[in-house]
Amino acid sequence: MSNMKKLFTVIFILSIFVNIPALSEENFILQGKVNFDWAEKSQFERDLQIEEIKNTIYKDEFVKKYPKKAFKSDYADFLKDKNYKSNYFTLKSGKNETKDANLSGFFSKNEKILFIYGIQYKNNIYTKYYYDAMGNLRYIDTFSSNYPNYPYFTHQYRIDGSLAGSVYFKDKDTQYIFKNEKFSGVWFKNTMFNRKAKKIMTRSNY
Repeated sequence: MSNMKKLFTVIFILSIFVNIPALSEENFILQGKVNFDWAEKSQFERDLQIEEIKNTIYKDEFVKKYPKKAFKSDYADFLKDKNYKSNYFTLKSGKNETKDANLSGFFSKNEKILFIYGIQYKNNIYTKYYYDAMGNLRYIDTFSSNYPNYPYFTHQYRIDGSLAGSVYFKDKDTQYIFKNEKFSGVWFKNTMFNRKAKKIMTRSNY
């Protein structure tokens, strides 16, 4: 795999899973007052919930893959961020908002190098565009019509129109992750669990 392909793979993981894996296969016992009962459910109940969510986000109108030409035609105005220099300096200054858009940036570990950033325009909050540091479009997120009210879901598409992944946001703390239309895990705050309620990943920037 080329270095560029590796970079785009990392970008996808960061944009969908929001960073920093720390793998573990240990069982996780939830304690205290939380509203997340994944470990308390039976396997049948977890499988049923996954299937219900999957049916919700992959409905008949769901587009699994846009034809490449059609995708680039539909998003022709967004293939290049003409304000990428300005947005770069805005993010580097620690700000995440301009007059017209909300911004989000992914930096290297030392937070000195910006390698991808997202733009969500205030006049159309249902699409988010992800660009590399030179302002070239790499991914888009499309949001369901009930966004920003929970629950809602997003689909992420690559520049070639293919589906990269989907996320179902149950609430601000809980996200169900799907890749290639298959369940990958559920985040609760800073911990991800698999179908069997085992902890498989943590993140440090929740």
